[in-house]
Amino acid sequence: MRIVTYEGQIEISLPPAKLFKMIILESEKNVSKVLPDAVKSYETLQGDGGPGTIKKTTFGDGSPITHVIETIDLIDKENYTYHYSIIGGDPALIDTSIVEKMSFQLKFEATPDGGTIAKRSCKAYTIDGVEVNEEEVRAGLEMTTQHFYAIYKTFEAYALANPNA
Repeated sequence: MRIVTYEGQIEISLPPAKLFKMIILESEKNVSKVLPDAVKSYETLQGDGGPGTIKKTTFGDGSPITHVIETIDLIDKENYTYHYSIIGGDPALIDTSIVEKMSFQLKFEATPDGGTIAKRSCKAYTIDGVEVNEEEVRAGLEMTTQHFYAIYKTFEAYALANPNA
């Protein structure tokens, strides 16, 4: 098994506690307000929302992928850290003939001006014995990271326009 990695970060003007709450702790509630057509449904397949929980997210009609199945690996509310792994879903997202799983670590750190540096580390675990183009896998991880950063910016714009929400 090989591990292909990608890391990135983006600055958001919201404080880490607010961003973490909106995007991680209350994402199911907030996505319907911020991105109303993005998700059709959330389903908990196993667990209570903490580490070990397996969730299925079914995306809206305009999405390039239909669904994703992920497991929560860690939630650290004090340090604004969230780890999860994609273990299945739409073949357009994860080619299960090449990649066993993809793991993501999110960390929200405070900036001196009260905003957040949102860091995202990604790892794709390839299947033993399968020929893999690491640059293509890394490009896929980079694409998903850039998509998430666009979502973060959308949440930021919503929070700034709706400070009491």
